[in-house]
Amino acid sequence: MIVHSHYPVGEPRGEREAKALVEAGWEVDVICLRWAHEPAREIVDGVRVTRLPVEHVRGVGAARIAFEYVNFAIRATVAALKRHRESRVDVVYVHAPPDFLIVTALIPRLLGSGVVLDIHDLSPHMFDARFGNGRLGALAQRALRVVELGACALADRVVTVHAPYRAELAAHGVPDDKILIVMNAPGDNAVERARETARRDGSAGFVVTYHGTVTHWYGVDLLVRAIAALHDRVPNLKALILGEGDALETAERLARGLGIADRIEFSGAYVSHEEALQRVANASCGVIPNRRSRLNRFALSSKLLDYVQLGIPVVVARLETLEAHFSSDEVTFFDPDDPAALAEALAWVAEHPEEARQKAERARARAQAYSWATSREHLLEALSCAAS
Repeated sequence: MIVHSHYPVGEPRGEREAKALVEAGWEVDVICLRWAHEPAREIVDGVRVTRLPVEHVRGVGAARIAFEYVNFAIRATVAALKRHRESRVDVVYVHAPPDFLIVTALIPRLLGSGVVLDIHDLSPHMFDARFGNGRLGALAQRALRVVELGACALADRVVTVHAPYRAELAAHGVPDDKILIVMNAPGDNAVERARETARRDGSAGFVVTYHGTVTHWYGVDLLVRAIAALHDRVPNLKALILGEGDALETAERLARGLGIADRIEFSGAYVSHEEALQRVANASCGVIPNRRSRLNRFALSSKLLDYVQLGIPVVVARLETLEAHFSSDEVTFFDPDDPAALAEALAWVAEHPEEARQKAERARARAQAYSWATSREHLLEALSCAAS
């Protein structure tokens, strides 16, 4: 597996997939980024991890990001070839974006390895979220579309996270029968462990939670403003925000400026997915505060599936893909980009606990169709097809 991220913390999808492959009898190597405090090599849950001396820098321009991606791609290509020399690699599994990481699989492919491309997000959408869509942006996005199609053409199988992305890739020209869906559903065992350790304590107050990347387009600042608006309306209101990202300092500064820093606990860093599940399992409500954007039009937040599987009521921005997977009878929607609407939705959950609990039960029943068990079979199918 080649992943431009840190492993295992920071890459729950890759971790979940790698563990599933080990359980199915595959030998799995992960080549990834490295923080200064991490060992260059170690074995994690049966997965051999090789960390390259490249660290992701947030909040920088396109040129700096491109340099980082190219640097990692070159180093990952060399690392993959070294691994192939030790013993034949059956499949190179490339996580994208960036789609051009497929270059790491070119020589192994010529030597007989299969290739799987796992598209977490569409690169043109990511570029639009980060840098906008001016004249140069439009040219860059067309170039990214060409790279996307080329990467998909080189792969034996393409994996993506949900049906809307599959439809979008097919519309771009990727053969539909080449695409398999592996959703970002939490593993059943991890959910059950978190549910077993959860002890909801009414004296803890009404606890709202968010976990994952803290960026402008995921709207954590909207959540901070909503908490401030409910300061007097919802007794003992608190928030737990687990994760880091470009907008973390802005969100912390906003909380201090609004006088609610004591109401919000920021972890200030990523925690492992299993730890995140255990910490949010006690929450009164989970929040998906995504802003309206081209990226979020297609985003199906893994946090949403986590909260639903844990049986937690969820407040969700009313965006196309989110609304396609759950109804208003299962989650509580609010108008995106509107902290007042988010505050009203949170207040409704706090003031109608029984109705919110019933919604959560219906959402959990719906989520059986999105279970990891089904996605795991699709993952194994993709690997088997690529290796044959």
